[in-house]
This record gives sequence, C-alpha cells and structure tokens, in this order.
Amino acid sequence: MNTPMSKLRVWKIWRELKQLAVSAICEDSPTGARVDEFCQRLFRELGQQCEIKKGMWLLGELRTPQLRSIGAGEAAEAHLVIISVHHAESLPDEVESWLNLWLKHKGNPQGAVLLALFDPLYKGSSSSMQARLQEAANKGNMELVVQFEESSENP
Repeated sequence: MNTPMSKLRVWKIWRELKQLAVSAICEDSPTGARVDEFCQRLFRELGQQCEIKKGMWLLGELRTPQLRSIGAGEAAEAHLVIISVHHAESLPDEVESWLNLWLKHKGNPQGAVLLALFDPLYKGSSSSMQARLQEAANKGNMELVVQFEESSENP
C-alpha cells in the first residue's frame, strides 16, 4: 500500500534516516488506532532499517499546561506530527492551545511534515479544521498531508 508520504519531497530524506521521530495527538481510542495503523504502514514502506519512535498524546492530557508543554516540545523535534481527530466544526480547544505552543517551540528537523488523519468523508467535511492545519503548516514551514479514514460503510 502506498501512503501519501511516499509522494512528498521529504520521502528521500526519510528513507535515509535510521530513526524517524513521530509525535501524535489523538482524540480517543479509535483515533489512536488510526495513528497506529498509519505508523505500521509507514514502517513497512520505510523498511526495517528505519526505526519509528512514536510519542502519542490524548486530548485530555493536553488540558494540563505542563503536559501540553512537554507534548509541544516533543512535536517540535519530530519529523512527522500527526493530528487524528473526529469531524467537527473546528479543532478541539486542546489542539488549538497545543498548536500555538508547538509553533513557538518548533525546531527545524530536516523533512518535517504535518499529517491530519480525519474521519471518513461521509461523516462530514473537515474543511475548517484542514484550513487551520494548513495555516499551522505554513507557519511551521512544513508540508501538510490530509488523509481520510477509509470505511466500508455506505454514506
């Protein structure tokens, strides 16, 4: 299976890494499972010579300022930052607070990408969330990739 990552300009850089740092924010167990599944596919595509070092944060953890700061610091050094949330009119407040903090601390690892993992399209458009993440990616000088979960259910 070909992930959207393999089409990015950073793919050649990532293929040379011995370790790829991933920092993820997820809303709950299903959105966390989405992150895990994506990372497994990414690992298969990168090959076994590249270890994926993944840190994952639940939204509830980001309500605590100290944990939010730690999470933002981890993301600042990550090659791949993943935000996996359910469809809504806007990003959850915890994600907004974290985004602002992360962008202040963001380092510049070579080949950094922001990945949004969203619900299947039939659950609604996530265009406002996508626009906000594009704004964050632009500020962080990163590429944004948006992937919608595949579903076997009919709309």
